[in-house]
Amino acid sequence: MNISEKKIIRYEFLNKLYEITDGDSSLIVNMWELGKEINIERKDISNIVDYLKGEYLIEPMTLGGGISITHEGILEIEELHNSPDVPTIHFPAINVIHVENMNNSAIQQGNANSNQNILFEQAKSDDLQKVILEIERIKNNLNLENEDAEELESELATIKSQSKSPKPKKIIIAESLKTIRNLVEGVAGNAIAPTLIEMINGLI
Repeated sequence: MNISEKKIIRYEFLNKLYEITDGDSSLIVNMWELGKEINIERKDISNIVDYLKGEYLIEPMTLGGGISITHEGILEIEELHNSPDVPTIHFPAINVIHVENMNNSAIQQGNANSNQNILFEQAKSDDLQKVILEIERIKNNLNLENEDAEELESELATIKSQSKSPKPKKIIIAESLKTIRNLVEGVAGNAIAPTLIEMINGLI
């Protein structure tokens, strides 16, 4: 991969992070899931993240690969969207992106609003609502520590918010569901845990 191709794939990654979070630096997205969504090979994801982190365009948030876009990253993407013919210090102009020999790429030239399979499938909306109701039903019986209970409530609120959005982001929903699943799995000897875990696994 030459330098031009590296710049393009870095742009693709950061642009997708911007789209998923809608430019909200408080939202956390799993870098491995993000890379998978846009068909970037796993071996390239670490290098992309290291570069973007080094340029203060993204910030690592969790040990499991959670990242967020920074204020600088938001400005960079919005500058490119506002002036697609003008390159930035980090990325080429959007309107001149051209790739001849990049494998497994999903670059979409000049398209700042592509869904590209990042949205939660409508067909799973009913199942998601069932999971939400199940979590609400059993959460007080899980006997979680205060900190874990607060985390569960926070993730549940995120899922509810996404489920009401006209364009729910499946990466955000999946990350919240995974966190809730981990919390539930930590409840030893709880007979109601396996059912909820199975429901969550069916969605992610």
